[in-house]
Amino acid sequence: MTPAQRILLCADESDLEQLVAKHLGSRSFYVDVVRPSQIESFSNFLNEQPDLMILMNHSENSKTAIKIIEEIRLEKNPLAIIHLIRDDHFSARVQSLNAGSDDVLSPAFALEELDARIEALLRRSAMGSHHLDGSLIKHKGLVLNTDTREINRAQITERLTIKEYELLTFFLKNPNQAIPRKVILHNIWGQNWTGDDNLLEVYIRYLRKKIERPGHEKLIETVRGVGYMLR
Repeated sequence: MTPAQRILLCADESDLEQLVAKHLGSRSFYVDVVRPSQIESFSNFLNEQPDLMILMNHSENSKTAIKIIEEIRLEKNPLAIIHLIRDDHFSARVQSLNAGSDDVLSPAFALEELDARIEALLRRSAMGSHHLDGSLIKHKGLVLNTDTREINRAQITERLTIKEYELLTFFLKNPNQAIPRKVILHNIWGQNWTGDDNLLEVYIRYLRKKIERPGHEKLIETVRGVGYMLR
């Protein structure tokens, strides 16, 4: 782990926030703490290019974490985001992932698990570790720049989040194959993945929105009873 790596912790003041901040500091991360009340100047924190952001659910009189995630993604900012939520119900996790978070942790998580998820996202954000053959990968009019995580198709450019990038590169390595859902989940989220399978549907939907174009061939096909295929 590189000591210079910076984590932006967005949270109301609480014992848990202090515990997380202290723990991350002990792990040699540089931690910036921002309050939801500072949201108007939030872009200033993002302009300083943190390596990862951790969001904790906020009190009702603050801008919610979901709203913050949505605003970041509306600006097409690919910053890696981990959302620490209070509600352990799967619908809360799906809502967060739909908004654009990369990972979600529910109550009573272990700090060791938080460490592992942070390290996994930081590994995947390190460009160059997932190159195929050069910095540009081309497939049926789609061009993926592996240095910037940008895709271009029909003269429209989009930038992918870390998970979207991982998912697309996995498909590009395995074109024209019906890949089972579990195989995809284990390759993108790890062999020990035991979460909700709806997570994959969420990210397939994200990816389709970014790579599909009106009047052009659809690239990601749903294979009923199996999973998905890149045509």
